[in-house]
Amino acid sequence: MIKKLLSIALVAVGVKTINAQSFSLYYPFTSVQGTVALITTDPTPAPVATGVTSGSFTAVGTGTGSTTNGVFSFVGWGTGATTGNNTTFTGAIDLNKYYQITLTPQANYIVTLNSMSFGATRSGTGVRHWAVRTNKDAYTANVAATYTAYSSAASSTPQPISVQGGNTFFWNDDAVINPAAFATYNMCGVTFGANCANQFTPFNIRMYAWDAEAATGTFRIDTLTINGIATMSLGVGLPTISHDINAKIKLYPNPNTDGIVIVEPATTDYSKIEVVNILGAVVASQNNALAEEKIRLDLTSLPIGTYFVKITSGDKVYTEKLIIAK
Repeated sequence: MIKKLLSIALVAVGVKTINAQSFSLYYPFTSVQGTVALITTDPTPAPVATGVTSGSFTAVGTGTGSTTNGVFSFVGWGTGATTGNNTTFTGAIDLNKYYQITLTPQANYIVTLNSMSFGATRSGTGVRHWAVRTNKDAYTANVAATYTAYSSAASSTPQPISVQGGNTFFWNDDAVINPAAFATYNMCGVTFGANCANQFTPFNIRMYAWDAEAATGTFRIDTLTINGIATMSLGVGLPTISHDINAKIKLYPNPNTDGIVIVEPATTDYSKIEVVNILGAVVASQNNALAEEKIRLDLTSLPIGTYFVKITSGDKVYTEKLIIAK
């Protein structure tokens, strides 16, 4: 029988804006040695920024070894285009062929990705379509795209690249040749959405390309930059924590889809309740001087992810893993 219900505001659990820093991660691919070294990972030292750790670009499902020095350029993309035909394409995005970069928020930081820009081009039989996706929606949707032409690409008719449907890059005419086709003259951009804001779990960014005219055709990227903000976080805000009386030790429902979680601690003699993210940052903390046995957590403001509920009693700590899957 529930004897009592009370609500207590969480103490000192707001996203602090102290040490919020913008970052630009630049990937020049300068150490790529072309076919001299059969690689699938860019050996260029990864860029460094406060609050986020960058991996290196990798090519997955493609050929082995960049075709050119100083850029990321691989063959082995899905075909579906015909030389001289700019209107009929039979290929489709292949989720098993992509370039990938992983960015990991550092401990006690939340990260927002704002945009990414990169130079792009192809060989004479290379890909005609490409797009960017992320793990934040399980790679289901293309990220919003833009294109800017520079130098001779800007004066080319048609310009080498356009954006279809607001999110897919298209190489307009396979007859376009250098210098208009130089990657540095053809800057592709994407703007990340709300699902890439205030994250403390890793980002996987993938670049898919398809509709090559031949399996030996390339997709080349260069001079890539990722922009975002890293904010030191003392916790992602939670609204309230409510307590009922009389129960056993449990944590349910788990996985959780509505943000309301019931915690039944091992003892009524506990002094502190915390919710911790997978990087060890406390996202909620409440000192407790009462002897509640059943705790109701309102976690509706938290993003999906894995958390840990910790209850401290004397020199003992009880921990339960919680998965939020809204």
